[in-house]
Amino acid sequence: MRRKDREVTDLDRIFEIVARCSVAHVGMVDHGRPYVVALNFGYERQGNSLVLYFHSAFAGRKMDILQDNPSVYVQMHCADEFISGSYEKPCALSWRYDSVMGAGTVEFLKTPEEKAHALNCMIQHLSKKEDASSFPGEMLKHTCVYRVCIDAPTGKHHE
Repeated sequence: MRRKDREVTDLDRIFEIVARCSVAHVGMVDHGRPYVVALNFGYERQGNSLVLYFHSAFAGRKMDILQDNPSVYVQMHCADEFISGSYEKPCALSWRYDSVMGAGTVEFLKTPEEKAHALNCMIQHLSKKEDASSFPGEMLKHTCVYRVCIDAPTGKHHE
């Protein structure tokens, strides 16, 4: 990272940033061309790894790409805010942000227990509710749920 003064290396701070974000941009490669989608997510910390959970339909362009190449790069940001300064000095204008990113591989979840756990992580993260939900088995059967484990998440902060 070029701007070491903005790098976030403390994992606790990285997870604080993740907790404030609600959308992750998932980049993938579609026959040599980049393709990015913005997705809501759930997450949990497993040791030093960031585990992200997503859900979607079983069909569509994204699913076709991920079946062919499950390698992804994920980026999320929050705390978007314009920092004003002197318009006579454009370099005094800036943007406040916090971001987290990293590479991983999509793993499609199969069992009802794994899917329910992932969906609960999503609900708890996005709604800020602590209680777990139960899901009808038939619904879980028809829901595509997947995870991405990022073993080396990186963060960036600009005040």
